[in-house]
Amino acid sequence: MVSKKRKKRIVIWSAVAVIVLLVGYVAFDYCIDYYRTYYACGGVKINYYDYPVRGIDVSAHQGKINWKQVADSDIRFAFVKATEGTDFIDGKMRTNLVEAKRNGIIVGAYHFFRFSKGGKEQAELFIKNVKPDMIDLPPVIDVEMSYGNFISSFNKDKVRSEIFIFLRAIEKEYGKTPIIYTNRKTWTDILSADFDDYPVWLCKLCSEPTIKWTFWQYSHQGSVSGIDKEVDMNTFCGNYNQFVDYVTGNSDKK
Repeated sequence: MVSKKRKKRIVIWSAVAVIVLLVGYVAFDYCIDYYRTYYACGGVKINYYDYPVRGIDVSAHQGKINWKQVADSDIRFAFVKATEGTDFIDGKMRTNLVEAKRNGIIVGAYHFFRFSKGGKEQAELFIKNVKPDMIDLPPVIDVEMSYGNFISSFNKDKVRSEIFIFLRAIEKEYGKTPIIYTNRKTWTDILSADFDDYPVWLCKLCSEPTIKWTFWQYSHQGSVSGIDKEVDMNTFCGNYNQFVDYVTGNSDKK
């Protein structure tokens, strides 16, 4: 005969198992939907006459990069991953920034924002590792719901508040309005009208963006000389003269 205590343990562990299965199913379904929306599409074939200023974004994932070959491929700018959360520094950040600039490429640096961490602490990590003279473009905050970066209606306002804290600290330190990198779903679900004053770098792979953008990431499967792996491709909303104006601060483009 099963004792009452054992029966209670069986009920508790059965309930835990059901909860774990439900959470796993929801997470799996979310990841599949996220993949189909943002990665299953190979990218947009853009018209280079309409968007002549091409760029890339890279991290340690791309390995060693021959930046001279990249520059010779008509790549005008590069966003380099710098930091993530409160304690991660990309291992190729300094090399990529230095070598890209040395070869005449306009560079920027981005921070991957962790929803579970404070905005102040994340800003401090970026500021400590990315000095103003290391970059030409405004600093970037990467805000996206992705693997390990979930959000609910219970903490959405808190996350938005921490993002604002990060942005204000960065703007004060660098004297430039930061850029927000995001995708359509994250923009709609979290950012939207509250962050309209910031330039947007939008990931939109299957069609052209319908919201106002300054930079557009149109492919995750780019091929560029000097980089052995696939690389994200980006473009600027304007011609080369407008891009120069943006870099030098002579433009109001947001």
